[in-house]
Amino acid sequence: MKRIIIFLTFVMFTNLYVQAQTNLNIPKALPTAFGNKFTFELGSKILIELKEVGNGKYDYKVISIEKITDYYSFTKNENLFEKKPKENTVEIFFMGAYSNDGSEDKDWNTLLMLRNNSKKHITYKADIKYYFSDTFENTSIIGAFPGTNTNETWAHKIDFITLYDFENLILK
Repeated sequence: MKRIIIFLTFVMFTNLYVQAQTNLNIPKALPTAFGNKFTFELGSKILIELKEVGNGKYDYKVISIEKITDYYSFTKNENLFEKKPKENTVEIFFMGAYSNDGSEDKDWNTLLMLRNNSKKHITYKADIKYYFSDTFENTSIIGAFPGTNTNETWAHKIDFITLYDFENLILK
């Protein structure tokens, strides 16, 4: 009887976890239609295309997502972006990163590295889900000037990030 209760509890929690993941707007078929809110898993290289919808606001579609299995070294500071980017796109790397040699816990971070390939200054909003939490929380971000790289880092592992409300930073 004890095994049955443990098994049923396991099945119930597994179903809740799967249901929580399917409620996220994680792109499956690419490219997506234009929308304004998508969620991405840690370990993703993402390319999105911006489309202005009026008043300095943008919708975006996800053109591609590639799985990243490596970690980014702040010490090496490699340029991961395309040499000839497509205009009106944003390249995003959402991955684990480390400083020094990564031998200590304090050396590890979660990194959102972004390059704005549009001719407009953009800002956006982001919600993150830490590995130790079941809920998303809003996080502060910095805007991105045209053709520039920006880095957002967090001291804890983040499982998912939702990006939304892209806007022209100048009109905000």
